Amino acid sequence: MSKLSGTGRFAASLILFSGVLLTASARADGMGGEYFMEADTNHDGALTKEEMSAWRMNRLGAADTDKDGFISATELSEHHAAMMKANQDKHFARFLERFDANKDGKVSLDEIKAFEPPFFDKADTNHDGKISAEEMKAAHPMMPGGKGGHQMKPGDKSEHMKDGKKT
Repeated sequence: MSKLSGTGRFAASLILFSGVLLTASARADGMGGEYFMEADTNHDGALTKEEMSAWRMNRLGAADTDKDGFISATELSEHHAAMMKANQDKHFARFLERFDANKDGKVSLDEIKAFEPPFFDKADTNHDGKISAEEMKAAHPMMPGGKGGHQMKPGDKSEHMKDGKKT
């Protein structure tokens, strides 16, 4: 079994990192919806090789911090770390938006315990105070990040019907 040279290892790392970016984007929205929407710059519902190349350059071009036309292993690692940090920051912002009831920039365990999912009342179609597996599946589109239908966001109020009246 042959060992890769420094350049070979770098090339393999770059290919792997590019694949990870594409895979993560594909997973983020079903069958690559987020990637597709970002890359389809003319919004014609199709991707050209040029659009795909531009998307890759947008994601990886910034890694060449010394602007020498090459991405070193160090630059790639730093770029990856910066992307991960940005994703963590976005994730934490969504976490705060959802759970930080008193808006103090922190989430206490009491706030997590007291959190009431905004979709619960609407998902509980038989109004028994519980959500069955069938109700959960039917409610999936209205949950944050659900596919199809209305996607409720934190703070949305659910409408709930009892005896033909909204409650």
